[in-house]
Amino acid sequence: MKLLRFITVSLLLSTFLLSSTARWAATDPLRQERTQATQQKQINELDQREQLDNLNRAQELSQTQRQLDQLQQQTGSRPSLAVQPRAQQLNETQKQLDQLKLEQQLNRVQQELKLNEIEREPHPVRRQQQIRELQLQQQMQFLQDQSRTKLMQQDLNRLR
Repeated sequence: MKLLRFITVSLLLSTFLLSSTARWAATDPLRQERTQATQQKQINELDQREQLDNLNRAQELSQTQRQLDQLQQQTGSRPSLAVQPRAQQLNETQKQLDQLKLEQQLNRVQQELKLNEIEREPHPVRRQQQIRELQLQQQMQFLQDQSRTKLMQQDLNRLR
């Protein structure tokens, strides 16, 4: 019986506190403006971070493409039967690199769409949650892309 009374009192107290907090937050336009401004700043920072990550990805891909081009040029200047497997490996690496470039382009468009969607979200709590999710998604995607690029570079270094 005491436990039931404690739970009831706890529920009533938490309901009272939550409702008064919700009313206070809803009636404070300055607080809402600050929340929106803060979230817009976070969205802008997220966009800037994504642009920087995209530049880093492009730089890594360019470096990998240069290595691949050099190796393909070396392979083309040395005709022999032993070079054929190497040429096949280089062609496969070129396909992987092209695929990664396409995937990164697609991801950029998807990230842009997601940012636009977040900017239109009217509810601050959901907006904040979407910002956090997008941040995590961007970090994971950047690390995956970086890992794939490094693996390709290692493969190319083995072929030298």
